[in-house]
This record gives sequence, structure tokens and C-alpha cells, in this order.
Amino acid sequence: MKKTFPVIIVLITLSIIGILFIQITWLQGLFLLQRSQLSEKINQTGLLVVTDIGKKMNSGLSFRLPKRGRLSLENEYHLHKFDESTIADIYDYKELNQKIKSAFDKFEIGDLHFEFAVADKKSILELRSNNFDDSFTEDLNSLQVRIPVMPQDVIEPVGPFESLIIVIPDVRLYLLNSLKWIILGAILFILVVLAAFFITIRSLLNQRKVNEIKNDFINNMTHELKTPLATISLAVDALKTAKVQSDPTSVAYFSNIIKEENVRMNKHVETILETGQLENKDLELNKQPVNVHDLIQAVVDSYKLQLEEKPSNIHMQLDATKPEITADEEHLLHVLSNLMDNAIKYSKETIDILVSTTNVNNKIIITIEDNGIGMTNETTKHIFEKFYRAHSGNIHNVKGFGLGMSYVKRIVALHKGQIRVQSELDHGTTIEITLPVA
Repeated sequence: MKKTFPVIIVLITLSIIGILFIQITWLQGLFLLQRSQLSEKINQTGLLVVTDIGKKMNSGLSFRLPKRGRLSLENEYHLHKFDESTIADIYDYKELNQKIKSAFDKFEIGDLHFEFAVADKKSILELRSNNFDDSFTEDLNSLQVRIPVMPQDVIEPVGPFESLIIVIPDVRLYLLNSLKWIILGAILFILVVLAAFFITIRSLLNQRKVNEIKNDFINNMTHELKTPLATISLAVDALKTAKVQSDPTSVAYFSNIIKEENVRMNKHVETILETGQLENKDLELNKQPVNVHDLIQAVVDSYKLQLEEKPSNIHMQLDATKPEITADEEHLLHVLSNLMDNAIKYSKETIDILVSTTNVNNKIIITIEDNGIGMTNETTKHIFEKFYRAHSGNIHNVKGFGLGMSYVKRIVALHKGQIRVQSELDHGTTIEITLPVA
């Protein structure tokens, strides 16, 4: 797993980059295609307009009054000015604007904003829309089409001719808006792929963590079961010797060792079985009226022999005036036993434990405080995770499977209670359980 995990990450990352590259390239190609199609439509629209304009144009000379309606006098003769008709002579701004808009409607692009102008043969603008100049200079963000206007009776199209210039400003925005659903779909697809990538990576990390936890659990279980089995084997071998058999005190001593190691193994097996039972979400508790003070006293008494191995002080301040609660006595007894066992296991050379109770707002608070080795903040965050054990290298100086605190939290939750842990490294741990009173 350790060797293949980086390879999987690299392969998935390359796949994601490839998909993103293909998506972006495809969108760019689609954008350019839409721009090309729009340009073709604008060209066709312009051709339709200039064809209509060309029908009214005359390639020959026509009578044309000078501007402002005045006649020019030359050599004392009244001469009328003859010149070619221009688009500006035939159409005004509104007429030409309406003609272009009608052509846009025919090509189903009537909602497209446009600016236009008419340039004479010398490319001088003789007619323009209001914002043409600003739109025409923004050539990078606009689509521009220039179409010559040829009179209908022109046999050979030899220029120069007047030109109709159509400009589509903000063409990128228009194209993006026309492609918005496709772009949103592509973005959604990319997000789905990224989400799948994230979930896959997280699953792989969780799987690796589970494998590590499984290996730790197997190692701990092997050690926990191997030690008592080895002790029992040695005790049995000792009982077979004639010297021990002839001494009743030695027989009693080794028999007691076998019994204690057997009890320890049974306790380990029960812990694993209890945790397996908690996996069943339909677990039903056998709730009955229980006196918390009696349970605490029973737990403390059960550890008297173990406490005699070290200098020990157990202080009890059972101040709760309402110690009766409705609970499953067996499970709650296991909870208190687990907490007391932890306080003893993680103690220093001298065991100093304070067990107290108090009532607050129809609830009873059970507090177990020790002066042991304590925990770091990181360990405290994970203390209720199944199989979690604080790392201490390869030294197996603390026994257990890492199941106790997850069991404690689940049972307290099933009793509609809360559990809180406060700990400081090298300064001990305080565990507080709050349960509703009967």
C-alpha cells in the first residue's frame, strides 16, 4: 500500500489534468466555432442589406442639389450640380438602422447589439451610429464586417464603392452568454470529476489508516494474549515439578497466577465482544434504577489488589444528593471500570486518583481525576476513536486494544449523557461524565 499509494495519486492527478486540458481545449474550439458562425451570419446580414440598398443606387450621374439647397454660379450661368447619389442621400440614420435590424431578425440574431457606419469611396464616414467610434476602436473585443455597396446596374464590379460597416461590440460577452449552459455543464462535469478525485484520495487515506489501525490492533492483541498464555504455560510447568507439588504454598501461588492470567484473558475477550455488540445500531439497554455511588464503590473495590502493587491513594468525594439514575447497570459498570483502569494504567510511580460526584440541574456529574502521564492535545482529539492508541514507539508499556474509550463514549451517548476530557501532558487527566438523574 505504501508503495502503490504515490503511484495511484500521480496517475489520478495526471488523469484529472488531462480531462481539464481536453475540456478547456474543447470549450475554446467551441467558442471559436461560434464566433466563426456569428461572423458568417453578420456577413450574410450585411449582404442582404447592401443588396437592398444597391437596388436604389445608380451608377450614373444624377441631378443633385448642393447642400443647403443653394445653386452655384459659374461664369454668370446658372448651373445645376450633377453628381453620383450616395447612401446618405437616400437613407437617414433611422431608416438604415431599421433595415439592418430587420435583416438581423431574419437570421434570428435580433437580440444582438450592433453599431454601424457608411464610408464613402475615400473611406470617410458619412453616416454612423452614436457609439460607432468607441466600438470600432475596440477591435479585440468586437466583431467587424465591411461590405461594399454596389449599384444594381453595375456590370463589372470595379471599385472603389461605398461600404457598410457593421460592428458587434462585446462579442465575447455575447458568445459566452449564448454558451452559458454548455459552459455550466462543463464546469459541473469538472467539479464532479474533482469531487470523485477528492473522495478517492480520502478513501485511500482512510483505507491506509484502517490498515495501520488493523496492524496495530493485531500486534496489541497478540501481545496481550501471548503474555498471559506464556505465564500460564510456565505456571503449569512449575506445578508439574515434584518440588512445587510437595509444597502446598507454592501450589496455591502458581494456581493463583493461572487464575489471574485466565481472568485477564477473559477480560480482553469480553472487551472485544462488547465492542462488536456496539456495532449493532439496534442495541437495547436494560435500564433499571441504579445508585451511582454503589457502582463507584464496587469498581474501586475490584481494583484493590491491583492498587496494592504501587503506592496508591484513592480519594472519593461522593457529594451528589441524588445518586439514583435509570441505566443499564452492567454497561455502566464497565464504563466506570474502563475509566478507573485507564487512570491506573497511565499513572506515575504513585497512583493518586480522585473520584467525585455532584448534582447540577437534575443531572449527576461523575468526575475521575488522576495525576498520571496525561495526554497531548492531538491525542485528546482522537481518544474516542476505535483502536486509537497514543504512539509511544515500539515500547509496549501500556496494555490494551484502544477500544475502551470508544466503548465508553457510545454507552454514555446511549444513556443520553455527555463525556468531557481535559488532559495536560505530565500533569494528569480529568474525565467528566454527565448523566440525567432518575
